[in-house]
Amino acid sequence: MKYVSLLLLTLMVMWCGDAQARDMKEMAHMIKQPMEIKGGTSERMNVMFPHGAHRATNCMQCHHEVGPEGRYVACTQCHSKPGPRERDPMSMFMAFHAKEDTRSCVGCHKKTMEKNQDNYGARFKGCRPCHMTSGARQALNAVVPGK
Repeated sequence: MKYVSLLLLTLMVMWCGDAQARDMKEMAHMIKQPMEIKGGTSERMNVMFPHGAHRATNCMQCHHEVGPEGRYVACTQCHSKPGPRERDPMSMFMAFHAKEDTRSCVGCHKKTMEKNQDNYGARFKGCRPCHMTSGARQALNAVVPGK
């Protein structure tokens, strides 16, 4: 009985370790590749979100829910109500644009700019660089590189 228990424990550890390695590889790929968040009918409404540029931010800052498989829940899974004028906290718009909530993109960037105006002030003005065509984003990166 002792050997059967030990064998089962070993198999379980091996299986969990393999699953965790696959999840880590998948997560590393997602972090390296910017993801596009669809925001509407115009290309400017879509947002390219670079996970790599947010390495210093704890994942739970934005992904404040963990799913049943232990993976972070995508923002749009809970914040699914569309509409740029929607003020419901569960709307996609407010999840990303609530000015006083540091879990939203706008709130976090506002707080960051208050702390470091020199580095972030030139890059974050109005709706840019989040809502830009890819050509406009490339032009901005050429003018303000590395920020």
